[in-house]
Amino acid sequence: MLGESVLPVSPHPTTAAVNRIVAPAEGNAHGTAAVRMKSRDMWWDDLLYSFSVLGLEEPNPGNWRSVAEGLTPGGIHPAGLPHYGFLKAAASGWNEMETKLGTTETVELAEYRGYVADETKSCFVEGIDLYYSCPLTEQGIVLVDTPGADSLHARHTGVTFNYIKNADAIVYVTYYNHAFSKADRQFLSQLGRVKDSFALDKMFFIVNAADLAQSEEELEEVVKHVRSNLTASGVGSPHIFPVSSLAALSSKQDEDEDTLAESGFPVFEQAISRFAVEELPRLSQRAGYDEITSVRNRISAWADMAAQDETTRERKITELKEAHVQALSTLAALAEHNITREISQESSELLFHVRQRLDYAMNRFFQESFNPSVLREDAGHLKAAFAACGRDLMRTLSIELDQELWATTLRLEQAGRTLTEGAAAKAAADMNGMAEGLSLGIRRESDWEAPALGETELQIQGDWLSYWSLFKNPKHFFEGSGSSKLREAAEPKVKEAIADVVAMREEQLTDHYVQMGALSLKHQVSVLEEQLNESMAAIISSLQDGQSPMMWRKLADELDALSATVQHERT
Repeated sequence: MLGESVLPVSPHPTTAAVNRIVAPAEGNAHGTAAVRMKSRDMWWDDLLYSFSVLGLEEPNPGNWRSVAEGLTPGGIHPAGLPHYGFLKAAASGWNEMETKLGTTETVELAEYRGYVADETKSCFVEGIDLYYSCPLTEQGIVLVDTPGADSLHARHTGVTFNYIKNADAIVYVTYYNHAFSKADRQFLSQLGRVKDSFALDKMFFIVNAADLAQSEEELEEVVKHVRSNLTASGVGSPHIFPVSSLAALSSKQDEDEDTLAESGFPVFEQAISRFAVEELPRLSQRAGYDEITSVRNRISAWADMAAQDETTRERKITELKEAHVQALSTLAALAEHNITREISQESSELLFHVRQRLDYAMNRFFQESFNPSVLREDAGHLKAAFAACGRDLMRTLSIELDQELWATTLRLEQAGRTLTEGAAAKAAADMNGMAEGLSLGIRRESDWEAPALGETELQIQGDWLSYWSLFKNPKHFFEGSGSSKLREAAEPKVKEAIADVVAMREEQLTDHYVQMGALSLKHQVSVLEEQLNESMAAIISSLQDGQSPMMWRKLADELDALSATVQHERT
């Protein structure tokens, strides 16, 4: 997309920071990067989390390095290996990077690549802004390269959700020979949960390294496999593009149009360009067209009123002043409108279904965490591995619950908007019926502020090793009754932990969206009151001065012409 090989690829992108690629601005030269280091508190929080994932005792500033340096991969659950790698890298890079915590450093491209690809440095980085001039960024487009689903950042579901919610387009990259991991499936499920909440389908799915296919039939089978996984994750009718990015980049650099076409990349670029240039602006154009039409209708009514005789105009002025008082009373009632009961009921119903979905998925999560590839006779450290499986289950459920909660915020925002905008629209319609010439309408506000949901860390009472007696050996556990007995014993406690968190979140979400609803009503009241006062002043002034109807009709004709132009551009 950039036309050059710019971002490095790391063999261990477990701690990769968010990279933003933007056009050079404010004195930042092309090819430089602003590298923001984690604050000391943020870095220590990541360290504590990795220690807890690995089942280690909480460290202190004096001993964490010696503990990290002494770690071995034996008995570590596969899901914990990125945290093992993080601690090893942090210990190795500490002497060089400690003094840089909390700072922002501007570096050249070569040094920037080191901060991305060298994990002994990247594990200390919070985020990077790369200033790069190319046709894409010069259009004002900002590319955000986020860590993969398997990275340590997967736990920061709120950060990921905000990128999903606020991005104009999302490009998800998978690979020709890449199996979907548990983390991939969790992330795709999040995309599936929120996909229908957006006005446009803004998701694009890339199958990279398509040149590895031996035939068209083989490539079609891979695309079919990816489509099946996306559909199973709730992403219906996905836009999938098989490409060879390697061939696309080299052909762009060599200006070889034939090879570029064969790479499949132009098809994707055309699709995302069409989306950015046509579909996204169309939403704003629609709003603009509606606004023009509303104003045009209002002015036409004013022209008709201005054409009436003096006696009729005086009577209209009296009626308008009375209607103005009545309309202000309607706005006062709108300001007092309360949506607490409706939001509370919606929140309760949505979170009931969240718990149900987690219950349905419980068996799958148990099987994924307690699996034969981890609990093997020849693996050693079976007791430690068993406890790690339990921690992995709780961590998986914590991420799944947080993703469900963030998706719920979208649904509650939609419900709240429907309630407040519906009440405001009814008030506007009532006021429009009070006086001729009024054409008041609500204005859609910006997205509501998201609640401050902390990261969930589900814990069961006791310790997973209290269930160790149910594990006699791998054969008995997986082929006999051990696994099912573990689930029967532990599942009630797991569900109890989930229920406690959901109850707390329900209260928090309800309070937040009731508050946001009140702010939304305040906004709509302000907008309608401003329209009302302006319209009343304009109509009364026109009637008092006997302004020429021709002036209003000329303006209405000009708006008709503008409306026709907008419609033409939309088609």
